[in-house]
Formats: sequence, structure tokens, C-alpha cells
Amino acid sequence: MRKEFYTTLSQDFSQLLEDSDDYNVNIKVGENVNTRNFLAHSAILRARSPYFKRALSDRWTVKKDGIISFTKSNISPSVFSLILKYIYSGILDLTEIPGTDCLNLLVASDELLLGELIEHIQDHFIERDTTWTMQNFSMVLRTATQIPSCKKLQDYCFESICNDPEPFFTSDDFLSLDMDILLDLIKCDNLEIKEADIWEFLIKWAINHTQGIREMKPTDVKKFSENNFRDLKKTVEPFIPYVRFYDISLKEFYYKVRPYQQVIPEPLLEDLMSVLMADTEPKLKNLPARAGNLIKGSNIITGKHACIISNWIDKKDALSTSEKHQLQFNLLYRGTSDGFNAASFHEKVDNRGKALVVIKLKDSEKIIGGFNASGWYGSRNTIMYGRTRRLNDYGSWLSNSDHFIFSFANRNDYKTRKIGRSDDAYGVYDTSNKMLQFGCGDLMLDNGQYGTCKKNNYDHNILDTENFVAEELEVFEVISPMIV
Repeated sequence: MRKEFYTTLSQDFSQLLEDSDDYNVNIKVGENVNTRNFLAHSAILRARSPYFKRALSDRWTVKKDGIISFTKSNISPSVFSLILKYIYSGILDLTEIPGTDCLNLLVASDELLLGELIEHIQDHFIERDTTWTMQNFSMVLRTATQIPSCKKLQDYCFESICNDPEPFFTSDDFLSLDMDILLDLIKCDNLEIKEADIWEFLIKWAINHTQGIREMKPTDVKKFSENNFRDLKKTVEPFIPYVRFYDISLKEFYYKVRPYQQVIPEPLLEDLMSVLMADTEPKLKNLPARAGNLIKGSNIITGKHACIISNWIDKKDALSTSEKHQLQFNLLYRGTSDGFNAASFHEKVDNRGKALVVIKLKDSEKIIGGFNASGWYGSRNTIMYGRTRRLNDYGSWLSNSDHFIFSFANRNDYKTRKIGRSDDAYGVYDTSNKMLQFGCGDLMLDNGQYGTCKKNNYDHNILDTENFVAEELEVFEVISPMIV
């Protein structure tokens, strides 16, 4: 019979740290008045830390009277005490540790190559001490981006910014942000913010980082000299390829971009003017719209959800980022303003091609919906694919393997999701007498706000209940953007 006595082992080694009579390492930690000597055992340090395995080797150390003297001035005594406890006992409780010490502990763990500890501290910031993390977000972000092994915390910080950028971009710390961090943010496809606003924040940051105009404001642009614009252009230059200028409206361009047109390369400026004023197609490389710009006017889902749905439509992995030219969704119909009835529904959505439906459930944060790959036509006689099609008195089934239905937990959660796909002839029932029907009741709204979700013709159900009440309903036209 096998039994593991880890608890006893941890206790015994902890005692060895406390009663270090046979120590052979003396480590002086800290600097100035904040210093402390720690007594330890080289064998244990080397076994637990790759850093100490090298640093305490015979090649790098000098012994005096059998004792190795070692100095770590860049780690505070309070942090090093936590590290030694972890090394000797395998135990670390961060519950009562101040957030700043936890952050310093993360930096020290990276230096000492304590990978297990790095993972634990990242999880602590993300899952257990989120309040402190949000209150000290800029400090956490700077620290995480300086440590390559902190990918999890980096992703968490960037995801938090992308989901709600305005508090970060308007914070006191934004203007002092490192260029590399801001550049990585500007590159993000998932920023939930208008492109004109990104440009406006970028200009504010760039002015603050350009010698000669640091004390000036964006509204002082008319006072800028030719030399000021030349220097500002150098500051902005690394960001230009990642700004989606083609997603900026003519009005926004006039008020927010035009005053700084001297910092934009001439070929790009000419092409932008042509697109905005003559409605031509872009001639230069056109980056995809950011997630926040993929879904136009939705009060139910965010750009992140739109990215996932776009990938589902293209039959890609839900969280795929490899596809650069994602679909866009333009609002056609909203139940609360256009009327929760079949007549209003079909007046707005018929003959508009492929369509996306999203529904916010009443008294719930749940979001459900469906993709109609054929589009609604509804009327008795209609033009479909260039030909007049006759619908019978009871409507018609639209068979298409690209139809699907889906659900999300809420507007702020894109990871908790379900999808069901159609694999038979009963994909979408098209009739002017109903608002929408996917399958034989898999997702149906008859003529009002009461609906059903009963698994019949789709491979997965999207709700745990068979009946629902819609609080809001939105339908979007699905558009494939021009690939340039």
C-alpha cells in the first residue's frame, strides 16, 4: 500500500528552517536600513530553485569558515521571507499579504526561476484579489508585461482593457504608459472602442511623450510649429499601421484626425480622403474592424460575442484569431422599438440575405440566438437567388447545413456558450405568420415575446428550459467585408 506523507515532510523541513543550526549559507537581503540576514542550507536552495543551483555552485561562490555569503539587495526581507518559507515547506498563504508585496514576490519568483510560485501568484491576482488588482491596474500591467513567464496575467490585463477600455484610457496613469504596452494594445483586434476614440487617446499620449509639446493639450494643435508636427510624427509613427483609419467616419475624421493630418503618411492620407469623400474602395492594406466595430448598435451582445459568432459562421474555432477579415453585423430590427410581432419583424428583415438573431431573456442575463444562413423572405411571392419563389400557405422550410442556434451566459461572459447546428431539412421555417422558427421548436418566437427552445432538429439544445420570454430581440444583416 502506497501512502504519501507530504504534510509531515513539510513540517519537518519548516522546522529545519527555523532551527538552522547546521546552516551553510548566509544571505544578506535588502538594502540601506531595510536589510536582514537569512540562514539557509545550500542543498535545499539548490534543489528547489534553478537560480540557486547555479548561483551557489562552487564556480560562483566563495566560502569562509565553511559558510557561503550571498547578497540579494534587490529583494526586500519581507518578500524573501515568504520565498524561503515556500522553498522549505511548499506552503504559501497570500491571503493576508499586501498586494504590493505579492507583486514584488512575483518579480522575485521570476528572478529565482520559481515557476510554480509564478503560476500561483498570477492566479491569486486574477481569481482571489481582483479588487486590489483593479485598483492598482497600471502597476500590475507594467509588472506583468516585464515578465515573459507572466503570460496568464498579461492576457488577463489586456482582456480587461479590451472589454472596457475607457476607464483605462482615461485614467491618470495612461499618459505615462510605456510605448511597448500601448503599441500592443493598439494592435488588439478586440478593443471595444470606436477607432476615432483610439486615435484621440493616442494623440494625447503622443503629445505627452513628444519633447517641445509635452505641456500642451490636443486643443492647442493650432499652436504647433512645423518642428512640433515633425517630432510628433516620429512619436506616432510606430502606431500608424495598427490604427483602423478606414473605420473612422467622415465627421470623426474632420474633427479628430484632420487637425493632425501632418503626422499621417501622405499616401495613406490621400487614400483615406478618397474613401471618405469619393466613396472609393481602399487601395492600401485595410486591417479588419475591431471587435467593438463588428456589431453595429447592439444592446445585447458585444464585439467579443460577434467575433465568436463570426467564427461559427465561417465554421472555425470559436476563439480563433487567425481570420483577419471577419464578418460584420448591421442592425435591421429591434423588438422594443419596432414591435414584437411578425408583421414588423418581416417588414424589417425580409429579403436582406443572411441574418443573425440575438435575444435577451426576461428576468435573466442569458442571451440566445440563431444564424439564418438563407435569410427570411416571409411573403407569399418573393425573389430568392434571382428567381421568383412561391411559398405555400403554410410557409416553407429552408434547408441549409450552415444554420445554427446558440446561447451565452450573459453580455460580459463570452466563454460560457453553447451552439447547436442543423443537420437535416428542417433548419429554418420561413413564414410571414411567425417571427422566427429554427427547427421544430428548437428556437421559436411565434408572434410576440413568448418563445420555446425544445431540442428536435439541432444537435444540441441551447437552454435548460423549454420556454422563455424575450425581453429584447435584435436582428442583424450579416455582411462580408471587402478583402483588400
